[in-house]
Amino acid sequence: MSKNYEKLSRNYYDKIAGHFDFSISGFFSYPFKRLINHNLKLKDNDRLLDIGCANGRLLGLLGKQANIIGEGIDISGKMVSVAKQKYPDYRFVCASSESIPFKNEKFDYIICSASFHHFSDPDHFLNSIKHFLKADGRLIIAEINIPFFHNLYNNLIVSQSKEGDVKAYKTSELINLFQENSFKILKKEIIFQIQYYELSL
Repeated sequence: MSKNYEKLSRNYYDKIAGHFDFSISGFFSYPFKRLINHNLKLKDNDRLLDIGCANGRLLGLLGKQANIIGEGIDISGKMVSVAKQKYPDYRFVCASSESIPFKNEKFDYIICSASFHHFSDPDHFLNSIKHFLKADGRLIIAEINIPFFHNLYNNLIVSQSKEGDVKAYKTSELINLFQENSFKILKKEIIFQIQYYELSL
């Protein structure tokens, strides 16, 4: 019987939504958000979509740069409720990365911060997300980097994970995924536990 990764993620993040910033997951994910905030140079009216937005903290950080139009989706309804309370200037929706609930919206930036390893069908995601990017838009992916214990992590930790982790990717695997789905790599950085990519069509 295959895992229901979305159900695992929903249940786990619902439980920690009220104290996410002070949870292990919150502490782990914050450097990803800081790196994204450091690398992006935003201007007023840039439209951003944060996929796997948790409690909205990344949009809160990015919104200090410029008067952005921010939207976030997360599989956890309780996370979305917290995000709405903490960051009322932005729009948050409870939804799956595999079924983004927008029709005609186009974004300057679509961001996945420490969330891509939760997606059970990365090819589907990468293909479907193209519809939501502006012609000169960028897909930002910041993912975990485990260069020395990669196989051990996948075989032991991911197989036992209750957080909905699907797979930790090697750098070469991510690059192949991006290229196979017609994305160009504009920027790539490997900083300790983080792989950072800026992609365009």
